[in-house]
Amino acid sequence: MKHDLELKVQAWLDGELPEHEARRIGQWIARDAEASALAAELGCVRQALSRHEAPVTVGESREFYWSKIERQIQREAAVPGKDSLPWLARWRKYLEPAAGVVALTCVILMAVMQAGSRTFDEISSPGDGMEAVTFHDQSAQMTVVWLRTAQNQSVPKNVRFEDEHGTVVDLE
Repeated sequence: MKHDLELKVQAWLDGELPEHEARRIGQWIARDAEASALAAELGCVRQALSRHEAPVTVGESREFYWSKIERQIQREAAVPGKDSLPWLARWRKYLEPAAGVVALTCVILMAVMQAGSRTFDEISSPGDGMEAVTFHDQSAQMTVVWLRTAQNQSVPKNVRFEDEHGTVVDLE
């Protein structure tokens, strides 16, 4: 049986359901054996608890008892030392988001400054009659080097260079 139906049976036994729903649940309990068994078991538990429950009495009148609770609540609300910085409590709703914006701005500035500070040392020493053209693409983090011969020169054999990641490339 589903938990919701078990709660409905319990509410029916306690008399907590509206009249039309109580009638419907009562008819269902009369038809369903599992629901009837659950209702009988819950009824036995209810009787056992009511017979063996110790009576609790308050030595004061109802009005006096609740007035003591009310006075205690008022006393605790009026304690001056609870909010030592009342201005901070008022401004907190503005300061917390502002602190978040400042922190986010600092992180973005640091990232931009760090990304902009990358420099590539260009050391170009091709052999005689060679020209080297270097292109840096910061967004792709890539460097391309073109080697070409000067006019009427042939390409030398075994040209070797290294990119910024340490990869060695041999051109033959």
